[in-house]
Amino acid sequence: ILTVTLPQYSQLLVEKQEKCTIDNRVTRVAWLNRSTILYAGNDKWCLDPRVVLLSNTQTQYSIEIQNVDVYDEGPYTCSVQTDNHPKTSRVHLIVQ
Repeated sequence: ILTVTLPQYSQLLVEKQEKCTIDNRVTRVAWLNRSTILYAGNDKWCLDPRVVLLSNTQTQYSIEIQNVDVYDEGPYTCSVQTDNHPKTSRVHLIVQ
């Protein structure tokens, strides 16, 4: 669980980064928020300009959510397809 605290009556300047560790057996990767695909590989599927892909290398798959707000709260999942089976990493973002 990740918690981001919003200062009262001020603009949120916090940026949240999430990363997923991968290896050379990976064939596909994706970031999801609830059931919405944010990124599939290098392809951006969401319309939100605050969500950006930071890294898609052989060892790391990272996104960043800029100017986090309360609407960003919820589960985020990194889905990785390997030769044998899928793997997921999950994090739950709490914004206060």
